[in-house]
Amino acid sequence: MININQNRVVGVALSAMLLGGCAGSEVAEWNKKVSDMSYGLLSMGKKTDAGDSGGLPTLSKNAPVVNQKTARDFEVPVDVDTAAARVKRYYNFISSDVVNTLKGQGLEGGMKAAAITQGGYAWDAQPGAYYKMGRDWGADEGIEDNILIELEKNGAGSRMYITFRSSEASHVSEDYVGKLFTQIKQVAEGKIR
Repeated sequence: MININQNRVVGVALSAMLLGGCAGSEVAEWNKKVSDMSYGLLSMGKKTDAGDSGGLPTLSKNAPVVNQKTARDFEVPVDVDTAAARVKRYYNFISSDVVNTLKGQGLEGGMKAAAITQGGYAWDAQPGAYYKMGRDWGADEGIEDNILIELEKNGAGSRMYITFRSSEASHVSEDYVGKLFTQIKQVAEGKIR
């Protein structure tokens, strides 16, 4: 009698495992179908190439890859706080204090803060010693540019490091950024206001 009960238990356990395996594969199949449908619904209205998603129209392409860069550093005969304040004001860099204030102003402020901080945004300030400021630069359609400026105390003056990144190789050429780098240095020195 124990053998019959043991056989039944083993049979029930084996059946449960087999049915569970079928149910698992069915669940996985349904999960994939739901996932594919959700992706399709969420992707509607976004612009991609016709071959990417069966020809569905979409609003925006994937962001270009910012993989080109050029950098330069300059001696600036001005204290770091003054140089940073001039560059910040002239090029409209936004400090993290302003961003945090916006975040505390409800949904609209949060949306403004999010718009400011996307892309190449950077801000760090250690008054008297170091400043870092960065943001997206330019507005060429389909080209992603951003700039990062770092200023550090260097004796009585400052040392300024400028890094320009772009998804377009021609945007990191001397012809494209040479004048900009010189202008930023002149702004930090107070020659351009």
